[in-house]
Amino acid sequence: MTEKFINALGDFCPVPTIKVHKAMTNMQPGDKITLLTDHSCTVTTLKEEMSKRKLDFKVAEVDYGIWEITISLWTVP
Repeated sequence: MTEKFINALGDFCPVPTIKVHKAMTNMQPGDKITLLTDHSCTVTTLKEEMSKRKLDFKVAEVDYGIWEITISLWTVP
């Protein structure tokens, strides 16, 4: 299981999304990516995209205008 952290504070779309796509390369079941962003459209874009890919997506506003997004690939039972 690999965990990757991406600090995208100050990055505007599509930069945070591109960073997530790069981190998703060779993602295996159980792997997790955590993204910290202050750009609200990143939350919407990634939520829609990860839903289509059937990846686990969690978001929390950790401070006013700052979101922590966690994306994980489910493990196969």
